[in-house]
Amino acid sequence: MSVEIVQNPHYAEVKKEADAWVAEILGYNEKQAARNSRADFAYMVSWWVGPHCDAETLRTLIDWNHWAFYWDDQFDEGHLKNDLYGAARNIIHMMSLLDDGHPGISKEEDPLGYIFQHVYRKIQKRASPVLQYRYKKYVEQYMLGVLAQVNSRKMDVETITIDEFMTFRRATVAAMPCMALLEYAFGIEIPEEVINHPSLQACQVVSVDLVAIHNDILSYKKDVLSGEDLSIINILRGQGHTLQEAIDGTGRMIDGCYQRWYEALLNMPSWGSKIDRQVYTYLEGIRNISLGCLLWSFWTGRYFTREEGRLVRETRKMRLPMPPPIGGSAVKVA
Repeated sequence: MSVEIVQNPHYAEVKKEADAWVAEILGYNEKQAARNSRADFAYMVSWWVGPHCDAETLRTLIDWNHWAFYWDDQFDEGHLKNDLYGAARNIIHMMSLLDDGHPGISKEEDPLGYIFQHVYRKIQKRASPVLQYRYKKYVEQYMLGVLAQVNSRKMDVETITIDEFMTFRRATVAAMPCMALLEYAFGIEIPEEVINHPSLQACQVVSVDLVAIHNDILSYKKDVLSGEDLSIINILRGQGHTLQEAIDGTGRMIDGCYQRWYEALLNMPSWGSKIDRQVYTYLEGIRNISLGCLLWSFWTGRYFTREEGRLVRETRKMRLPMPPPIGGSAVKVA
């Protein structure tokens, strides 16, 4: 994560097009469109892919992330947050849109479904059946994770362990489908026996864990103010740690991720020069998913103003609301 990565040169032009398109599809007014522009999912994706893809491919990945964030928001803070039956029905509907025999859905009928189906049909034009299968598998895992997240709101943060939480959390951050999208973007296809090797899977898990841990730290202010209890930080607080001790604990978890990454590389075999080149490109990409999400977290308007994000990144100090006691409800801004 200490490496210098390169932003895709098409970022500015594609961001403008993608923001306008999603605002039109979702029927945003001027204020909503401006908020989406500040969220700037294009910024995040442009770090993932670096200089390795053209504007059209970058646009496909941005459109997917527009879908993912706004679809996911329904379960985080929207009308499906506590509606397990409604969440399951929505997920079944979304998964059905990946069926080749499903008729085209209109943007008027279901705007988010339209974006999801539209992006998948663009992917199908270039992705092999193997890569299409992998994408569908990772999307299904993500959606089932989101469903488990809705059900998890019945859980007590004082009784769950960090290991139990991370097993659950890995499915909810949408990083795995993005890994399949990177193969599409880079024009590679890792063979199944290679993608399933324990060393490569360990690197995937590290990338996902870094996204989850960074997010739980940098979105904590937003989570406290919105009443979201389930996070690494609150689990540690539930074990008797102060807020600062909990933040320090997440830092040690990040250090552990780095160690696991290098151990996985040490144990990774060679599959021959042709496949090894693809594996190296893939590893670079999944690391950049973690790093791009981190850079975006300081930049996006979802968690900080741009000036606040810059100061947090430079000083590594973050002003947080005083969280309520675990199991409490009152929020007092410090």
